[in-house]
Amino acid sequence: MLGNAAIKEYSFKTTVGVPPYAAGELKFRKGIKQTAFHGVIGSKGALLKVHNTFLKPFFIEDLIGEYWQMRKVAGLFDVTGEEIIEIAGPDALGFMNEMVTRDLRKAVDGQCLYGIMCYDYGGIVEDAVIVRFSAERFWWVGGLGYSEQWLYANSLGRNVTVRSLLDRKALASIQGPRSRDILQSVCGSDITGLPFYHSVETDVCGVPCVVTRTGYTAELGFEIIVDQEKGEGVFGGIWEKCAAAGGALCGSGVMDLRRVEAGLIDFSTDFDWHHTPHQVGLGWMLNMNKGFFHGRDALATQEARNPASKLEGLRLAGQQSPLKGDAVLVDGVSVGEVTSGIVSPTLQVPLAIALLAVKATGIGQKVEVASQGQKIPAEVVAMPFLDPERKLSKV
Repeated sequence: MLGNAAIKEYSFKTTVGVPPYAAGELKFRKGIKQTAFHGVIGSKGALLKVHNTFLKPFFIEDLIGEYWQMRKVAGLFDVTGEEIIEIAGPDALGFMNEMVTRDLRKAVDGQCLYGIMCYDYGGIVEDAVIVRFSAERFWWVGGLGYSEQWLYANSLGRNVTVRSLLDRKALASIQGPRSRDILQSVCGSDITGLPFYHSVETDVCGVPCVVTRTGYTAELGFEIIVDQEKGEGVFGGIWEKCAAAGGALCGSGVMDLRRVEAGLIDFSTDFDWHHTPHQVGLGWMLNMNKGFFHGRDALATQEARNPASKLEGLRLAGQQSPLKGDAVLVDGVSVGEVTSGIVSPTLQVPLAIALLAVKATGIGQKVEVASQGQKIPAEVVAMPFLDPERKLSKV
């Protein structure tokens, strides 16, 4: 007969195996790396930044000029560093449906969903694009959060594997009104009818890729995911066609301008694990009728459904860009702070996303933004600031 200690050891071994985890790559301790596309775009960057260990351009030559080329024709971006996590195995659908707040059982193979995971106390783990290949294979395509750890920790004892593809896949993004035509010219399958937020496995420049009709600009656009070792050829082939059409190589600065105009929030900039979906405008993602998901009980409470602060849009006077952390004031008293700020090239006004106390969140509410020694008049306005019906991304 087994004693208590032996029973615990036996239970642990049979549930999660020995050792309890496979040795993983220390990807966050590898310093700064060049992406597979560096020879085409990274070496041209006038201002470089590091994104999730990868060196990439913030802009190439002219931030505003590249913004307009993207909006009028197309922009080609290196978005490598987005965290692709593959969840695969017989239990994948059941497991992922418990991890995310939306109902993945309603998605069809080839569909993509914008989704979030929450901790059990209701805070957001991260947001991502979820790609459903089949009931036994999903990709979580997110950012710098702790999604891999959260997925892995909850997968123990389930018939699934959780694997990061960060150092195995390169990601390109082509965005803008001509993006479909440009990508089709190097694509082995017909993508002209690919619906918004769907994916296809196809050849691009003769190389097997995953193409998703997604992006972070709220323009018509596609993302192309390719094995690292084949990445430069694919990126170079797309760029040749993009350049011929009058498009631009673009850095992340262009994407940041456009995502703020579109009211697209950014994990670690506008929100993180301190915030709940109700606070940041993602309460619509909570499917409270599908059964269990992590965070469900905490998010069902009245306190969670009526948060003390919310993300709101601000339109400012003048031409000075608000900065992250700038205080937002009502009658000289702080009621929140700016999380993202730009001067919109299209609207030609300063815009901000701000986390505000509920008492200051009504549309038309007059506030001030304390920025760089000035108090700038501002008004709470609806988001998206530009293209509120998101028609551009769905053409």
